[in-house]
Amino acid sequence: MKTILITTLTLCFLMLLYAGMPVYAATWTDVPLTLQINARNERITAKNINGVNFIPADLVYKLFHVAPETQSELTGTTINEETFFSLREIATILGYRIRWVGTRNTVIFETVTSPAISEPIFTMEPLPHDIKTLITNSSFHENTPFGFDFLTYLTISHVDFDGAHQIGHMIVAYEIGQEVLDIFKEIFEARFPIERIRLIDFYNAEDYLSMADNNSVAFNFRVIAGTTTLSRHAFGMAIDINPVQNPYIRGNTIWPAAGAAYTNRDDVRPGMIIRGDAVYNAFISRGWIWGGNWRSPLDFHHFERR
Repeated sequence: MKTILITTLTLCFLMLLYAGMPVYAATWTDVPLTLQINARNERITAKNINGVNFIPADLVYKLFHVAPETQSELTGTTINEETFFSLREIATILGYRIRWVGTRNTVIFETVTSPAISEPIFTMEPLPHDIKTLITNSSFHENTPFGFDFLTYLTISHVDFDGAHQIGHMIVAYEIGQEVLDIFKEIFEARFPIERIRLIDFYNAEDYLSMADNNSVAFNFRVIAGTTTLSRHAFGMAIDINPVQNPYIRGNTIWPAAGAAYTNRDDVRPGMIIRGDAVYNAFISRGWIWGGNWRSPLDFHHFERR
C-alpha cells in the first residue's frame, strides 16, 4: 500500500511538472516596475511571489507583441485562475537578454539578435512627459537652474559590438541637439561600435553604475568627481562613450574597473577611441574637447562642448 501511495504521489508530481502551470494562491505583493523593451519604456504593476515577478499574460502579449503561435510556447503560472508569466520565462522564450538596473525597479529587455530596423533613426524632440517624470529627482534636480525646455531628447541609431543596428536615447542641451545628431550619424556611418546608449536615470543617476555597464550617456546634473564644480554633463554639454574601452585614469585610479584591460592605448581594439579615428574627428571637427588629450586625469570616454 505504501509503495502504491508513493508511486501515485510521484506520478502526480510529474504530471504537474509536465503541465508547467504551477498554481499560486492569492499570496503576492504588488510591485511597480519599469520595463525598457528595446529602449521603449513601459510602466506596469507586477505580482511578486517569493522574490519572483510575474506579469499578466494579456499584458505580455500586448507589450512584447507576442504572435499567437508563440503564445502556446509560454506555459505560464496560474494565479487566482489567471495566467501570468515570469520575467525570466519571457526573456528565455521570446529571445531577450534581461537585466535589472539600479534601485528604481527598472528591467531592461534587449533582443539578442538585431531588431528589424530598416533605416537609421536620428531625431530630436522636447522631453516627453514620461521622460520628465523619469528624470525628476534623479538626473534633473529641484535645484537645476533651468527648465526642461533647456534640454532635448534624442533618438540615436548606433552599431553594437556584434555589428547589429540598435537604437539608443540621450538627453543633451537643446542648442547642440542637431550637432550631436550629426556627430552620431558620422559615427554610425563609420560602423564604430557603441555598447549601449541609455539615460543615466536607469542607473539611479549614478555615474559609476552607468560606466560599469559600458553605457554611453550625456545629461546628468552633477559635479565633477571630487570637486564642487558642476560638470559639463550638468548642462547637457558633455558626452561619454564606451567607458569600459575608454576608461577614466587618475594615478592608480581606473573607472570603471573593467577599463583596466584598456589602459594600453597602443593595443587598439573595437570600441576604443583613438586620436584621429571617426569618433575623435566627429567631435573635434566641431570644436569639442576630448578628455583623452588632458594631462591629468585622462578621461578617454569624455567629450565636452564649451
